[in-house]
Amino acid sequence: MSFPIMKELSQAKQLMSESKFKEAIKAISELEDKKGLTLQDQIEIHHLKSSLLLELGYMNEALKYAELTYKESKKLKNKFQIIDVLLTKSHILRMKDKQKEAFRAIRKAEQILNTINQTSSVEFKEKNASLMLNKSGYYFNIGELNQSLKHCTKSLTIAKEIKNKRLMMLSNKLFAMNYSLKGDFDRSYEYDKHTLALAKEINNKQEIIFALNGIGMYFIEKEDYVQALDYLERSLSCCYEIDSFKIIVVLSSLFDVYYYTNSLEKAQKCLNSMKQFTGDHVEFETSSTFYNLAKAMMLKKKPQQISHLKAKEILKEIIDKENPFSGLYYPALIQLCDIYLAISCETNDLKTIDEIHPYLAQLKNIAKTQQSFWLLVETYSLQAKLKLITFEFRKAQNLLSKALDIAEKYSQKRLAKQILNEQDELSKNFIKWEKLKASGASMSERMDLARIDEQIEVMFQKRRYLKEINSQS
Repeated sequence: MSFPIMKELSQAKQLMSESKFKEAIKAISELEDKKGLTLQDQIEIHHLKSSLLLELGYMNEALKYAELTYKESKKLKNKFQIIDVLLTKSHILRMKDKQKEAFRAIRKAEQILNTINQTSSVEFKEKNASLMLNKSGYYFNIGELNQSLKHCTKSLTIAKEIKNKRLMMLSNKLFAMNYSLKGDFDRSYEYDKHTLALAKEINNKQEIIFALNGIGMYFIEKEDYVQALDYLERSLSCCYEIDSFKIIVVLSSLFDVYYYTNSLEKAQKCLNSMKQFTGDHVEFETSSTFYNLAKAMMLKKKPQQISHLKAKEILKEIIDKENPFSGLYYPALIQLCDIYLAISCETNDLKTIDEIHPYLAQLKNIAKTQQSFWLLVETYSLQAKLKLITFEFRKAQNLLSKALDIAEKYSQKRLAKQILNEQDELSKNFIKWEKLKASGASMSERMDLARIDEQIEVMFQKRRYLKEINSQS
C-alpha cells in the first residue's frame, strides 16, 4: 500500500472513530475511485465502506460490499483478514434477520480460525473474542439465551485479557440484552452502566446511544419517568449529533414516557417525528414497525370503536410481518390482546375473548423458547384473569398456581410475591365474583375487578429488550 493511500485510509478510519460516518463514507468513496489500487488496497477500502454503510443503517449496500470484500480477501488468503470480513458479513446478516446465513458465515470464520496456530498472539485472541461475540449475538437473536451468555462470557474473558475496551464494551452490551430478556432488569441495568462507561471512554457514540436508551427503558419499567426522560433526552441528543439511524428507537422510547405519563400531546409530537424516519427512503427495516406500534397505541387512547378497529388492523399487520422472536412481535401481541379486551367491553360480547387465546398461546411459546420466564409467568397470570371474567374460578386458580411454580423455580422473587397477592385477592374477592356472576355483570365491571388493564400495562412496560438496539454485537 502506497503512503498516500495509507494516509487517506487512516483519515477515513479516524473520521469513523469520531462517528463522522457521512464524512468518512465520502472520503472512502473518493479513495475507492482512485486508479492504481492494489488488491490489498481494495480489500481494506471495501471492508471499511461496508462497516460505514452498516453504521449508517444502509444494510443492503453494506452486505453487497461485505460480499465483495470476502471474494477479494480469498484471493490474498490472509486468514485473519478473511475472518474479519466474515464476521462483518455475519453481523450485517443478523441485522437483516437472516440468522441462518449469519451462522454459516460465523462457522466459516471459526473453521479458518481453527487452522491458525498463533493461539498465543494478541491478533488471534482478538479474532477469537470477536467470533465468540458474534456467536453470542446469533444465539440471542434466535432466543437461545444460555448459549448466548456462555459465548458472551468467553468473549468478555478474552477481551479483558488483551485489554480490548471495544470488545469489553460490546460483551457488556450483550450481557445487558440477555438479562433484560430474562427479566433480570437490575442486572441488565448494571451491564448497561458498564457499557456506557466503556463507550464514553473510547468515544463510541453509537454505543453511548444504545446504553443511554437501555438505562432510560430501565427507569420506564421502574416508573421513574423523570430519570427515564433524562437518559432518553441525552440519547436523542447524541442521535442528532451523529445523525444516527437509531433515532427511531430512541424516539419510540420517549414516546413511551409521554404515553405512560398521559402527556398525549408530547406523545403525538414524538409520533410525528418518528414518521419522518419511515418509508422507502429509510433502509433500517424495522423503522416503520416502531412507528406503527406507537401509532396503534395512540389509536387505542381514542374512545371511538373505529379507532380501536384501525389499531387492531395495524397490530395484526405487525404480527404477520415480524419474526416471532423479534423484540417487536411480543409487544404487538400484548397490545392486540388489549384491543380485543377493549372491543369486548364496548360490545359486551364474550366471544371476542375467545380470539385472544391463540395469541396468548403464541406468547407462551415465545417465552418458553427464549427462556423468558417472567413473560411466561405474566402470561399465565393474564390467562387466569381472563378465566375470572368468564367466571371459571377453578381454572383461574390452576393458572395462578402454574405461574407461582414457574416464578419460584426460576427465582423470580418479585413475580412470585405478585402471584401470591393475586391468589389472596381471588380468595378475598370470591364473594364479589359470585355476586357479579349472579347479576350478569357487564364485561367492563368484570375487567375492573380483575384489574386486567393494570396487567396489560405492566406486561407492556417490561418489554425493555424491544429497545435493545442490536448493533455491533
